[in-house]
Amino acid sequence: MRVLFIHNEYLQAGGEDVTLAVESEILKEQGHTVKTLLFQNLNPADIGNKLRTGIRAIYNSQSYRVVRDEIISFKPDVIHIHNLFFVASPAVLFAAKRLKIPVVLTIHNYRLICANAILLRDGKVCELCVHKKLPLSGIRYKCYHDSATQSAMVTLFASVHKIIGTWKNKVNRFIVPSHFLKNRLVHSSLNVAEDKFLVKPNFIPDPGAGQEEREDFFLFVGRLSPEKGISTLCDAFQQMPGVRLIIIGDGPDRQQVEARFLDNNRVVVKGWIDKPEVLSYMKRCKALIFPSTWFEGLPFTIIESFATGTPIIASKLGAMAEMIEDGYNGFHFEVANSQDLHRKIELFLHLDEKERRQLYNNARATYLNKYHPKIHYQTILSLYDQVIGEKSVRDV
Repeated sequence: MRVLFIHNEYLQAGGEDVTLAVESEILKEQGHTVKTLLFQNLNPADIGNKLRTGIRAIYNSQSYRVVRDEIISFKPDVIHIHNLFFVASPAVLFAAKRLKIPVVLTIHNYRLICANAILLRDGKVCELCVHKKLPLSGIRYKCYHDSATQSAMVTLFASVHKIIGTWKNKVNRFIVPSHFLKNRLVHSSLNVAEDKFLVKPNFIPDPGAGQEEREDFFLFVGRLSPEKGISTLCDAFQQMPGVRLIIIGDGPDRQQVEARFLDNNRVVVKGWIDKPEVLSYMKRCKALIFPSTWFEGLPFTIIESFATGTPIIASKLGAMAEMIEDGYNGFHFEVANSQDLHRKIELFLHLDEKERRQLYNNARATYLNKYHPKIHYQTILSLYDQVIGEKSVRDV
């Protein structure tokens, strides 16, 4: 099978880039011919002609030609897209449709129904735009980069193609990483039938299980910013001065976090470190704390934690509520409730050795049963076969 991946890279690499890399690699390992076509974004704030940039985000004729030429040259059986925003634009869908190549589009966030893609405003869940084909609230509240102009560009990117039926008619299947994300999209202004969505979680290569005897610290890995629940994390650990916490990550709240624990040497902020070192900390910690306050898609950090056999104490919200089974591979706490997080950490600390060992075993089993590459290869291949088969029937 010949597979063409298309991906519009962000200014900063993230989970979508990881998903693309592992999916393409596993297909190559199984003998398929794979090619990746990348588009790169410029910072919208640095672009002089914002009107032209906004129009190209809606439909970039140059991207259409690039994809058309790539299809003619590479002759793919299927195209798999991970991101269109904003240089690639939905024009690439028109090119694929014109040349009769089936398209699979993985949706990693809420971009098609929310200007800032995370359904969060002022630190709280916001769904004002979910059911509106042309939502103006995202522009009104400057939800994208705190700019009305850029928010309008993002809104039109999604809305124009809802109105003319691009998402509905030019994508053969949508892949979403969680049932939560699927339900939000099915019951939204996107107006795409439920049977066009496939729930397929992300996956990672097996890093190996963690050490049997865990060290005396909890772990946070992520961006130090409000939507990641960093204030909830800090409040909880300020109530537990004797408990060790290592924080891996950086972001706008880093200085505040460091200031809060200036006199507490049991809380250490490491900043960003390489992935192998992150996994090393995961393999040694007691548990991962994941206090996010937004509807996460399917965080790689949680998958990595499970892969190392590390249980998770997480907000009961969105994908976290779906991935983590309370008392089986971790614990839930009430969103943004530092006292409840405190209670769940205390609960974990008071488990006996047998109970804690079972949590570690269950976390590892969750990875092996749900997020291991072998499982996902069969799912991806089956989906590709399905859309290619549907094309063959239509062409008869």
